[in-house]
Amino acid sequence: MTEIQRLDTAAAASALAAVPRAARGFLGVDPVTQNHALLVRELTRLGAQVFRTGDTLLGYLPNEEQPRQAYVASTSPDPEPLRGFLDFLGNYQRCTSFVALVPADSPPVLALHDCGFTRVGTLREHRYQSGAYQDVSVYFVRGEDTCRS
Repeated sequence: MTEIQRLDTAAAASALAAVPRAARGFLGVDPVTQNHALLVRELTRLGAQVFRTGDTLLGYLPNEEQPRQAYVASTSPDPEPLRGFLDFLGNYQRCTSFVALVPADSPPVLALHDCGFTRVGTLREHRYQSGAYQDVSVYFVRGEDTCRS
């Protein structure tokens, strides 16, 4: 994996806006319908951290109810960046489990499967997009079950 770089919130919003289809639903934001100022505000409100490795954006959001659990997001179907990111979160944030909320047609679904995530449920009509409410799939993996190196 190439070096992982943390982006400040404004840079993260710009980076997400540059890959709008891949970033739809990324930690709950939507760069297709939200402008830069709104993306910055939402990422800040959530306490989200966005990282870049190569061309891939990766996101981390701690679960307030379970401090050792992280919500994660990726813009890539390639499992390698996600694998390195999960390793990073396990080592430096002491995360022991991971959750991803993704639209069914989202490119990162392939990476999640390759990294040991299991689809554990569906949030019906959870996200509004293109004039209608859309379902969101919930994926989960325990830290020891990931594809971490």
